[in-house]
Formats: sequence, structure tokens, C-alpha cells
Amino acid sequence: MQATQPPTSATVLVVEDNVDLNMAICEILESFEFEVHSAKDGYDALEWLKENKPDMILCDIMMPGMDGYTLLKHTRGDSSLRTLPFIFLTARTSVADRRMAKEIGIEDYLTKPVDSNDLIAAINNALRRRQIMQAEMQEQLNGLRDRIVGILQHEFRTPLTFVLGYAEYLLDVTSGDFNVDELRTSASAILDGGRRLQQLIETFLLLAELQNRELDMQEIGRVRATELWMDTKQEFAQQCDAAGLHLDLNCANDDAYLFADTEMVREALRRLMDNAIRYRRPESQTIWLSVELVPPATYVGLRIRDEGAGMPTEQLKRYATAFEQYDRDNRTEPGAGLSLALIRHVAHLHGGSLEIESELGVGSSFTLWLPAAVSGEA
Repeated sequence: MQATQPPTSATVLVVEDNVDLNMAICEILESFEFEVHSAKDGYDALEWLKENKPDMILCDIMMPGMDGYTLLKHTRGDSSLRTLPFIFLTARTSVADRRMAKEIGIEDYLTKPVDSNDLIAAINNALRRRQIMQAEMQEQLNGLRDRIVGILQHEFRTPLTFVLGYAEYLLDVTSGDFNVDELRTSASAILDGGRRLQQLIETFLLLAELQNRELDMQEIGRVRATELWMDTKQEFAQQCDAAGLHLDLNCANDDAYLFADTEMVREALRRLMDNAIRYRRPESQTIWLSVELVPPATYVGLRIRDEGAGMPTEQLKRYATAFEQYDRDNRTEPGAGLSLALIRHVAHLHGGSLEIESELGVGSSFTLWLPAAVSGEA
């Protein structure tokens, strides 16, 4: 098989403890116009990777000090290196070794001695696959950028209009006679608009953070589900009292526990509560909170039910996409789409899901399903 030139000018890190073989591989790669850097073992490679980033890594498995598997683990644990193509070049030929290598995510597995054309072909194939993946990621980023532009145009418009409109009004009335109550109303509207803008920005930034976040196991703990709702209820008590709303907490499954990043889940519940309050119908007086279980109790559901505007069935699927909000142009409150996207990310990070049930003109039910903590676990 005739090897071809690399898809683009690419840098390959060669990690091989055998000096003669290391030099021979580097010479082959250089003859095909690759940029090459060599390392004598895993430690040497990691030291070089602190200041440099190749386009791929070609690595021996059996090396003194740090073997190839350990080096792979380190690169996959580094966000700046984890997407690098990784090829093993080794004397190990067993089926078990090949299977293990594939399971841990390497691009190819070559056995020594390797034909130079096969080596170059394997490297070029890995680089092309990476180029395709990068192009797909760029397309996704472009789509995200377009949706960000959409959110800036639509969701920020209402609170910004409040702020600017009432600010202009204040400038007009302060030049002549003014009414203290009218000034107080205008100042209150400006404050409310500013708070809405602040919440939109905070939600957007948190959602962006969650896009690439993994759970920190040190933050995971066993927590009683009802306790999470009780904390949320207490946090919103004053706001609900002022609005004449009653929060009805059903404690039927009071002994249900889950493992979670409690602060992250509390943030999700805050968003659910805030949406229920904001989008209720004027005559609505109650918001229902409950803890649900799915036999055999492998998941715990934190459910909130309201008597809000509701959504038609055909619109529910749209909430699977970030930044979607039903009837955006007719809403007076921005940000529900952002909040639900954030809640969905919290659920997915925990291995759970967000279930939405709604009927237009009747109300909605949102259930955050999270893995249950088995009885007796600490």
C-alpha cells in the first residue's frame, strides 16, 4: 500500500524508549514532511506537552517509568489534549491487548515491526478523522453562535425596553412637575428590568459553563430529596407571600434520597420555581411540589406543577434544544428557554433527565429525574 502525504502540515510526538527505533520512526515521518518531536518515555512526553501541543501522538506501550497506557490516561484527563489522536506502536500482539486499547479510546494499534507505508497510512487516517470531527464541532459552534445572536435579539429586548423606556420618562418628568408615586413606579420598573437582565446573563453564563463541565465527585453527596424542596420553598417564601401564592409540598416520599451535587441541583430547582412563579396565570394561587419515585426506586423525581399558561403538545419537543421558548414574542418575561436548557444540562450531568408535561391554558408539570441513592449508602 502506497502512503500519501499528510492532509496538512502536522506535528507528531513520537514516544519510544528504544533510541534506534525512535530515530528510525522520526526519519520516516520527516521524509513524509511531518514535523516530529521525540520523547524517550511517558515522563519526557508529559514534560514536553506542558508547553507544546502536537497534532497526534505515536506511542510505545511498554516503557520504563510510565507506560503508554498511563500516558494516554494523562492526556485524556487534560482538556487541552484529550481530543488528540493516539496510536499505539507496540510489540504486544494479543487480541486482549488490542481490545483493551480500543476500549480506552486509541485511534489505531500497530504492531512492531511496522511497514513504513502502513505507519503513514494509519497516521493520515487518524488525522483525517480528526479534521472531520473538528469541522463538525465548528459547525455546531456556528449554530450555537447563531442561537446566541437570537437570544440577544429576543430575550434581552423586553427588560432592556423597560429600563430604557422608564429612564427616558424620568428624564422628561424631572425637568418639570413630577409625582413622587410615578417616580417610585418608574424606579421600580427600572430595577426590575435590571434584575431580569442580570438573571438572563447569569443563566447564560452558567449554561455555557455546564456545556463542557463534568461532575466533581468531591462535590457529590447523599441528600434527602424532600430537603431540597424544603430549602427551595423557604428561599421563595417571601416572594410567594407577596404574590399571594401558596407552595404545597407533598412529603409522601420523605425517605427518598439521591446522590447529587446539591448546589447544582438547588440551582436547577430555583429555575423551575422561578419559571412557575413568572408564568402563572393571574388567578393561580397554588404551586405544587412533590418527590416522585419510579419502581424499583432507581430514580427520584423532583416535581413542580403549576397552573400557568401551559404549552401545546407540538411545542414540547422544542425544549430539547437550548434557547427555545414557546411564543417568545407574546411573553412579557424572558429567559424560560435558557433556564430549561440549564436544568436539562444539570439532569444530564447526573445521568438523569427532565420530563415536561403541559396543556395549553391548564398548566405544566416539570420533573427533574435523578439517580436514587440506594438505602444504606453513605
